[in-house]
Amino acid sequence: MGFLSRKIRRLYGIIWRVKRKLDKTLIHCLLPFFTKGRDTSAKNLVLERLGTDYGGWTTPIELLTENSVCYCFGIGIDASFDFELANSFGCNVFSFDSTPKSIAYMEREKYDRNHVHFIPIGIWDEETKLRFYSPANPEETSHSVYDLHGTGNYFEAECKKLSTIMKDLGHNHIDLLKLDIEGSWGRVLNNIANEKINISILCVELDSPVTLKKVLKVINTLKGLGLRLVHWKKDNYLFIQDRLLAQKLS
Repeated sequence: MGFLSRKIRRLYGIIWRVKRKLDKTLIHCLLPFFTKGRDTSAKNLVLERLGTDYGGWTTPIELLTENSVCYCFGIGIDASFDFELANSFGCNVFSFDSTPKSIAYMEREKYDRNHVHFIPIGIWDEETKLRFYSPANPEETSHSVYDLHGTGNYFEAECKKLSTIMKDLGHNHIDLLKLDIEGSWGRVLNNIANEKINISILCVELDSPVTLKKVLKVINTLKGLGLRLVHWKKDNYLFIQDRLLAQKLS
């Protein structure tokens, strides 16, 4: 029975990966038609990629200062973006990842611990303990709250709402929020919208499970918070507050 169950999980994982590729192809082909004019809002912004090719993100660098509070969820084994925020701009960076490989990585890395603060917890839409399922390739680091690859293997970790984490750390706003959290982004973004959390810059990976309909819904939901899509490449999206864009255009 156990053997049959493993075979079914593997088959499910294969089907899921095929569907995932088709969904992403559709998004990459059709999203430009739904987001015409997105770059017009940011024509006066200086957008620069910070970090490595793998772990970096496109960011409006002139909106970052030494007073900026940055929350970065999802490190994997590449915190180059987090480190550059601190090293280049003096930002106060809070990095979060509950994955065992990420915890080990941050323990052995040399970085400015006065500006980069690592907290080994996850983010969700409630305070709870969740299972994080492993990828098909055991060499990879990213885990998901969904068993995307049908491995059946997982670890458990504490998760909190963003508002709870902010309260614990004494913050009432976030200058930059990065969410690279695999399949958790849907519920987390809905919670952020429902609680109307004050965020100036949002970098988010809209990764599996994702469809064009879900991406368009996210864009519309974040628009209600005053966050406008100004740049996207593959699965990484950059949103900036309208008031900041208005200041640059004035």
